[in-house]
Amino acid sequence: MRKLNLGLMALLAWVISSCGNSETIATNGLKYTLIASGEGATAENGEFILMNMRYTDQNDSTWMNTADNGFPVVLQKDSTWAMAEGSIYSIFSDLKKGDSAQFSIGATQLFSKTFKAPMPPSLDSTSTLTFQVGIAEIYDREGFQAWQIEMQQKQQQKEEEGAAQQLEEDIETIDKYLSENNIEAQKTESGISYVITEEGSGENASSGSTVKVNYTGYVLNGEYFDSSVEEVAKEKGLYTEGRDYGPFEFQLGTGSVIKGWDEGIALLNKGSKATLYIPSPLAYGPRQRSAQIGANSILVFDVELIDFN
Repeated sequence: MRKLNLGLMALLAWVISSCGNSETIATNGLKYTLIASGEGATAENGEFILMNMRYTDQNDSTWMNTADNGFPVVLQKDSTWAMAEGSIYSIFSDLKKGDSAQFSIGATQLFSKTFKAPMPPSLDSTSTLTFQVGIAEIYDREGFQAWQIEMQQKQQQKEEEGAAQQLEEDIETIDKYLSENNIEAQKTESGISYVITEEGSGENASSGSTVKVNYTGYVLNGEYFDSSVEEVAKEKGLYTEGRDYGPFEFQLGTGSVIKGWDEGIALLNKGSKATLYIPSPLAYGPRQRSAQIGANSILVFDVELIDFN
């Protein structure tokens, strides 16, 4: 990411640069101002350009800023770029690794010639958009594929670290909730707390078993979001006309449900009932699932293992 940060610094250099930067004309006639000049070469046809980009409208509203998510715009240079009529790709074709530039273009021209998409209703024929761009890196196909793998690994590591931290916080929250409500629960190594409210009989369900489970789900603050039991759904204001209520059937241990269910249902034998307290990384994680299930929501399920085979 260091190279991308350097590219972003070059991109923002226009803020402190003098007004003496000269205007340059791209091959297709579009004008741009070179703010900083790099020492690399321009991209060859077929190579991949990694570009930091920010563009705003005439009201200084930001439409895009790659600094917000830390990932550059990626474009593969095409042989038509240089002479593409009215397209900003001609400017990008001129820029070398390390270059940063600024230019303005009418919204009508931008959306018709470059984006080839309808203009948003918030813009009109008088609207102008101003771009600041910086060429962070240029890769051939092999180099680009290596960069993609590196970024995927970094993103995965970031997500795993975030999930581990969230898991610790959720376990602490669940422990506090159980203590405050005088609930005695058992806990799995992964962090699921559970209470067996009614014992069943026989062996526990295992990975690969097809299980039938009745459930009612709610978040830790007590707000219900779903139930397979018709009477409970009506009582909690969850009833949906025409839904086929009854036990939910799935194959255990195959990832067809959240991790907390794959692990939690395997704790039960036929006929047993339990309450599962599932930390968010073992549920839906940072994704907002519904109006009730927000990002990083701890989920609680009252479950009954009806049968399995």
